[in-house]
Amino acid sequence: MRVAFVHTPMSTVPVPQRQGFWQNFDIQYHAAYPGLRHMKNNMWELPHWMLWLAGVLVARDFTDLGVVDLYTEPNAFSAPGTMASDIVEAAVRAQPADVYLFSPMTVNLCYAYEIADAVKRVLPGAVVVFGGVAATPLAHEVAAHPSVDYVVVERGEQALPALLDALAAGGDVSDVGHLVHRGPDGAPVRTSRRYRDLAPAEIPFPKVDLFPSGTGEDIRYLRQVYALGCPYKCTFCTIQTIGRRPDYFPLDRVRDEIRAYREHYGNHHNIYWGDETFTLHPEHTLELLEMLEQEGGINYDCQTRLNCLTDERILHKLRSSGCQWVEIGLETGVQESHETHKHHMKLGAVKDTLKKVRDAGLAACAFTVNGFPDQSPDDMRRSIDWVCGLIAEDLLQATYLFGLVPYPGSAMFEQPERFGMTLLHRDFRLYHEDLPPVFTTARATPDEAYAVFLEGLGLFAQAMDKPPYFGAAPAPGTAAAYGTFWADAHV
Repeated sequence: MRVAFVHTPMSTVPVPQRQGFWQNFDIQYHAAYPGLRHMKNNMWELPHWMLWLAGVLVARDFTDLGVVDLYTEPNAFSAPGTMASDIVEAAVRAQPADVYLFSPMTVNLCYAYEIADAVKRVLPGAVVVFGGVAATPLAHEVAAHPSVDYVVVERGEQALPALLDALAAGGDVSDVGHLVHRGPDGAPVRTSRRYRDLAPAEIPFPKVDLFPSGTGEDIRYLRQVYALGCPYKCTFCTIQTIGRRPDYFPLDRVRDEIRAYREHYGNHHNIYWGDETFTLHPEHTLELLEMLEQEGGINYDCQTRLNCLTDERILHKLRSSGCQWVEIGLETGVQESHETHKHHMKLGAVKDTLKKVRDAGLAACAFTVNGFPDQSPDDMRRSIDWVCGLIAEDLLQATYLFGLVPYPGSAMFEQPERFGMTLLHRDFRLYHEDLPPVFTTARATPDEAYAVFLEGLGLFAQAMDKPPYFGAAPAPGTAAAYGTFWADAHV
């Protein structure tokens, strides 16, 4: 049985204000990483879910694997938002398979459907399987699409091999767990069996070489995880797909993965730790940092929460073990919004904590989100001004800015009225962090919130247009050498 993983593309949204924003952001980032190489094609990072599940399949003797990579295909779209059907069909023909696996995000779910339609046109007998962060909360809706045969919900390390075994044996999937499919009457149904989540130590080693080694020229870093799960319950988050209680990979497994990825895709690559709360558990974190320091030669980014950066042992060890850049979920400067949407965040500690991060030799970058439903446009502006002030004081080196999106799987999507939100539609093509909000509130219309978002892009671009605190800015006229990724809008 041949299995093909489908890398669903993204359609960029033209937002002119993004160009200066991303250029100045990137100058700050490159200053923290002198000598950083530029991407040849803008894949940005390997699709981690593919290599992870490919390893699971190989361990179950499904070894005939391929990839339909439309993400880096420059001609995948004939116009923004319009896929080129001939290019898509040619990509499918180039990777004929018995089963095609999809794991799109919300905003490119529509394109995954189009590719699934193309699969059925080119190979009517092929089986199409969806899963992942968008398909799990929308399982019955996704399974109702005529070109989707099965939806694997939640984690798939046990369900996916069981489904392939069932298909190979003749197609009786009644005993396969975590599965939604169309029943005899055409209506989607979920099978009754449930699997326990595998502990990280039980998950097979990823198939690192699923992509050719030359793909290393298309990525900015190698994503790695050392824990699964997050105990916090942010109202805008979809972390439910991996659970609430963090569980950790063995350190030798983590080390061996890093070695294998860098050997295949390039030893020059930095690591980006995908754990949402990298410094959550100090003792676990210190063990990992000690391993990284002993390994040597590994520079990395991590992301965490402000309240998980209070242990000075962690701060000093981050730097000595190779950390260059820490991304912190500040989201908003309105304390009341934190009380509702992001537990255990106290803004009174922000400046003191960020100063300790900076003094430990670590560049700090914020995640900023515009458009919380309990905020007026003036509240949103004050939040942006607050982050600009942190950059001006060199407490932050950079910030992202995203528009708030109530993604399927989040509490905001499931219970919008609880937060004073009215969802305007379910056109998921528009559930995009660079587009106007898909909801309205008593405090701000979508147009009002979006106007602040666009203002914020300009203000953050100005705030980041300063000499880097860490490292040096490029010489005048050389910014174009930073590559093409930030030249256009992107997700």
